[in-house]
Amino acid sequence: MSESTELNELIAGLVQEERLVHAVFSKPAARQADVRRVDLRPVALKEGLKYQQTERRGRQEFHENLEPAAALERMQSLAGAVFRHVHIDASDSQWSARFNKKGVCRLQKQKLSSKRASKPAEHDQPKSHLIPEGTPAPFLVATGLMSPAGNVKSGRHAKLRQINRYVEFIHDIAGRLPQDETIRVMDFGAGKSYLTFATHYYLTEILGRQVSMTAIEQRPEIVETCRRLAGELQLTDLEFAQGTINDFQQREEHVHLAMSLHACDTATDDAIGAAVRWNADVIMAVPCCHHELASTLPRTSDSPIHGHGILHERFCELQTDAVRAELLDYVGYDTTVMEFIDLEHTARNVLIRAIRRGAQPFGPRSPNDRTPRAAFSSSLGLPPLRLQRILEECGVLDSAE
Repeated sequence: MSESTELNELIAGLVQEERLVHAVFSKPAARQADVRRVDLRPVALKEGLKYQQTERRGRQEFHENLEPAAALERMQSLAGAVFRHVHIDASDSQWSARFNKKGVCRLQKQKLSSKRASKPAEHDQPKSHLIPEGTPAPFLVATGLMSPAGNVKSGRHAKLRQINRYVEFIHDIAGRLPQDETIRVMDFGAGKSYLTFATHYYLTEILGRQVSMTAIEQRPEIVETCRRLAGELQLTDLEFAQGTINDFQQREEHVHLAMSLHACDTATDDAIGAAVRWNADVIMAVPCCHHELASTLPRTSDSPIHGHGILHERFCELQTDAVRAELLDYVGYDTTVMEFIDLEHTARNVLIRAIRRGAQPFGPRSPNDRTPRAAFSSSLGLPPLRLQRILEECGVLDSAE
């Protein structure tokens, strides 16, 4: 039996036994495909079990609920013929399939350390989390968010919701990370490292992957605290380094996942620039403190935007993140800007997620390719921002743009 046939039978069995948790189809076989990714997951509706299909087209998502038979047919038609990468989460296992250009499938199974709930989510029930309350997670106990019995401490529920939200983003891109080799992760501006430890925990304890993770932080006292916690948790594959982003930009090894969480102002650009130079497979950045453009654009009392401080600041935040997303898309990433967490929890609620297209290193683009991006910045009247200058200096963008 070929592995392609085995994959189809696996999908059929999971649907029939209602053990499918989540299926992701990515890396289109056709270079110019409109649909870049398809997700399917079971959902319990009043009329019965359905499978919610989410199609990613450009930066938009389209949803449709399918009957189980239609969902099965859809998944089997996508695997190999339409998408080369398939990632499947079942209640007790995880599978990945890779199709080469000749259509030959390589199917791999990975046992999970604990069972997932295969019961489909109901819209009127509380959302289940990848790191749930009631089950002690060592890093949450060590960082003081959870008691040894698994109870979330008073006033720390919002932080746990933030952690789970971020872990959901990691879950969504797990299929783009190596299945059978060590995942190299760089975390820029780690701070107190709640999300650093959460990412490590999810990749190693829940997915059972091997990782080599480096977290960078400037403040030596915080680095020392995080090193102590990592030592207590015996996390030998998690390194905390004291320094700046620029101190680590000369590393030569390939990085699979680059994280930048609340790196202040243009430190976010330094992190994204380093990740692009390393040809990182996935970049996840939560920007903070957008001062560069705000200090560049004049504030004039006769402007409906720039005459008001709060509007001026928010305008500059939106434009800066729009430029970052556009530049990432331009140099070879499928880029999406999403809400990180509800505004009631933090004002820093934008996450930029960029997933690399193809496997070739980046290089300067042709003049024809430059036109849309140049027109974008010109239409906004924006000066070259730091990320653009960084990408020009490392040769990813042509400095003549």
